[in-house]
Amino acid sequence: MDEITIRRARNGDPQAFEALATPCERMVWSVCWKMMQQREDAEDAAQETMLKAYQSIASWRGDASFSTWIYHIAVTTCMDALRKRKVRASSSLDHLKDEGFDPPSGQMQPSEEVEKKAEKEQLQQALDSLDPDQRTALTLYAMEGKDYETISRLMDVSPGTVKSRIHRARKKILSELGHFRELSSSSRVSHSRKGDADE
Repeated sequence: MDEITIRRARNGDPQAFEALATPCERMVWSVCWKMMQQREDAEDAAQETMLKAYQSIASWRGDASFSTWIYHIAVTTCMDALRKRKVRASSSLDHLKDEGFDPPSGQMQPSEEVEKKAEKEQLQQALDSLDPDQRTALTLYAMEGKDYETISRLMDVSPGTVKSRIHRARKKILSELGHFRELSSSSRVSHSRKGDADE
């Protein structure tokens, strides 16, 4: 990286900062979108990330790459937003399929589509109910593919704490989905019995 550009950016030159930050814009947007899951909130978080980076560029010591430094700012900005606004965000089943949330393939009947939609909504509600720290750890692990050590540095906690948060988040989500499936199954049995009785 051009040392002159870095020095100019640290001295408050906006054009120099832009030269450093522009290549990171897609990455910043990606992490903000995955964590916030709502376009307006993601845009706000991405803009706030860039503003924070510009205002604190002098504190970047160069121990880590500029992209790693600004990624950390994006994560902490999203965490703060989730804590303050208690954002109710949705999450894609596709991104979490490796965590055991894989929807069945194949053509679904209309009744199955309704049930699948309801199950997806239940998953979204379960994700929304997680506290920000659990949600952040799960997002970074399942959607960003970060390992425990990296997440621990980003969240400023021990790897053991990260592992515990991910475990609790998974357990809660799977519990919520299991409860939902039990209710759905009971409802289908009840409906079937009612139909038999009406014949």
